[in-house]
Amino acid sequence: MKKPIKTNVVPLSEKAYQTIRALILDNEFRAGDQILEKVLVEKLNISRTPIREACVQLEKEGLINIRPRRGIFIKPISGADMNEIYDIMTALEAQAAKTLAEKVANKTITEQEIKQLELPTLRMEKALEKDNLKEWAEADEEFHLCLLDLCGNVRLKQVVLQFWGQAHRVRYFTLALRDKPTDSTDDHKAVVAAIRLGDAKKAGEIHSLHRQKGKNNLLNIIEKYRFDNL
Repeated sequence: MKKPIKTNVVPLSEKAYQTIRALILDNEFRAGDQILEKVLVEKLNISRTPIREACVQLEKEGLINIRPRRGIFIKPISGADMNEIYDIMTALEAQAAKTLAEKVANKTITEQEIKQLELPTLRMEKALEKDNLKEWAEADEEFHLCLLDLCGNVRLKQVVLQFWGQAHRVRYFTLALRDKPTDSTDDHKAVVAAIRLGDAKKAGEIHSLHRQKGKNNLLNIIEKYRFDNL
């Protein structure tokens, strides 16, 4: 008897989730927008049930509110929201950096895996040389995601990713308003160096300070331009 051929068909609910999420993160669906379910069905060419399933997940991530019979409402994010989000991400990502350094000290991680952290940092440098902030931001996020992956704590990663979309949306909205982020790239290098040495305390401290600086920079932009909700 022949075994059934496995196919990599993406469920419609996942396709809907990824598409709507991208529209929100790229600010095509902007804060305060009300999008009718009918509009989503027509725009995505996907039926109502998978779209509803996707919206439940997006609501859990804090990106939308589902409004019965009125579709979805794109949630605005305030400076106070970002302050809380960054506090959570700072604490958990610093722990991820410490865990990764401990893995190096205990020789439970390979050199090849550690090199995965260096590649995004190199891309960040090249992007800054071209003054391409979008490429820089993409490489920056890749670094942080790689850190979460390599630490091996699945639950820690899940909690951070719960807030990732909200932080991404605001960071990209304010990207052109920030100073050239050379310090951020240098911070990543310093974190990798501490991880390579197996110095958990130093790796955690550097990464915590890095995220705190990012938060302060973002909140200053929000205050300067009086972005009450993004």
